[in-house]
Amino acid sequence: MELRTINTFLHIAELHSFSRAARELGYSQSAVSAQVAQLEAELETPLFDRVGKTVRLTDAGQTFLTYARSLLATAEQAKAALQPARQVSGTLRVALADSVCSTFLPDLLQRYHALCPQVELVLRTATDDEMLQMLGSNQIDLAYTLDKPLLQPSFVLAVDEPESICVVAPAGHPLAGQAEVTLQELAGQEFLLTERGMSYRDALDQCMAAQGLAIKPFLELGSASLLCQMVEHGMGLSFLPEYIVQNALAAGTLARLNVPACRVEMRRQLFYHKDKWLTPQMKAFITLVQK
Repeated sequence: MELRTINTFLHIAELHSFSRAARELGYSQSAVSAQVAQLEAELETPLFDRVGKTVRLTDAGQTFLTYARSLLATAEQAKAALQPARQVSGTLRVALADSVCSTFLPDLLQRYHALCPQVELVLRTATDDEMLQMLGSNQIDLAYTLDKPLLQPSFVLAVDEPESICVVAPAGHPLAGQAEVTLQELAGQEFLLTERGMSYRDALDQCMAAQGLAIKPFLELGSASLLCQMVEHGMGLSFLPEYIVQNALAAGTLARLNVPACRVEMRRQLFYHKDKWLTPQMKAFITLVQK
């Protein structure tokens, strides 16, 4: 049983496609099919159901999946253990929430590159659901989310920090001078919000719906940092993580509104898959985030 064959099996299982696995691995589709046929012959059982263009694991394939991941991880650990001590290298794939990316990433990347200059970083922004799906299919090594507390038995929680979400208005806005603001007052304001499906946007919508109210923003945008700048320019109110707006609040260009009926706290969390070997480059990234 060859490691490259096991690696091919894992790619097909994750991508649900022989052709996509072949492209990602740089093999011909016939070579991939031959490797799977050889593996199935060695194990004396079919590993995949092939119905039309759909590829799914059989029950035996699903059972073998856990062992295959463990075999490959053990081989990587053995290889690393036999190497002489050297600087951390390789690739690190991280998916992040947009607001986490825009606020924490610049400083984090600077420190990480200084610590691990030979590591190639592959970064992408995604929704929390997309990140967890990618983590489960081994398309990424780490997922850095901003959401309600996520408890996933398949994932290891490496970092868990509370983050407040707040309603902000341009400095000098009429509501900024009030001791408290009601949801009814918010409903009558112009808003710029993140897209539906983002954790804290959904939390705001749920607060409003509980009172039979709704906010219909005139602009929806995926970038929380850009929304902050637009609010500073007087274009409306928004609902954003405190860490996004803290500099503008300190500078006096934004005002935080006190809305007792809408107090929302999310968790900034960093995950990796429990079956994933914790590589040196992953350990270095986790350590920096924990600091």
